[in-house]
Amino acid sequence: MLMKHFGKTLFRGLVAMLPAILTLYILYWLVRSTETVLGSVLTLLLPSGWYVPGMGLVAGLVVTFLFGMALNAFLVRKMLSLSEALMNRIPLVKILYGSLKDFIGFFATKRDTQFNQVVTVDLEFGGMPMRMLGFVTCSDFSNLPAGIGASDEVAVYLPLSYQIGGYTVIVPRALVKPVDISTHRAMGFVVTGGLTADKAPAAATRRPDKKPSKPTATT
Repeated sequence: MLMKHFGKTLFRGLVAMLPAILTLYILYWLVRSTETVLGSVLTLLLPSGWYVPGMGLVAGLVVTFLFGMALNAFLVRKMLSLSEALMNRIPLVKILYGSLKDFIGFFATKRDTQFNQVVTVDLEFGGMPMRMLGFVTCSDFSNLPAGIGASDEVAVYLPLSYQIGGYTVIVPRALVKPVDISTHRAMGFVVTGGLTADKAPAAATRRPDKKPSKPTATT
């Protein structure tokens, strides 16, 4: 009994600590890798004795900032577009590059603007009706090639639990039902398999368009 209680307590501590440990380790790996790569370059370029530890990291931040500013120039954007087109023609490179670009863009884009509406989709599995929680990503296919979606259809992204990935399905609007929940809370519910189904406080669930009721007088 004592060992069982000890194991549960240890597991809860591990679950609480692991995300923070992994986050710190990834940040440490990025800083160390940047310092190692750019530091070695600076060591070759600078005169002997001029290099100071940490200059590689500073150089990385400066280069990233300057590259971000350079993206405003038409010539740089054109060169970047040509390089992407070249990568998309190389068989193995286009898969790796496209996957990494979509992966980073998934986190860089705010989900509240990326996902228009949280919905449930009515489906059938083995003859039994079921509903899946998803996010409307496209409701207008007029700017896309013909055959992808019709005017009475919407694109719904169905994320998978406990992993990064999911399915984008094109379904009739009649099968989609809006859900009054934030995209952040809905995503947390889906990716944890429903483990975050705790009720939100009443103040957090009040619709923003509804005015709070006036307090009643008490005697």
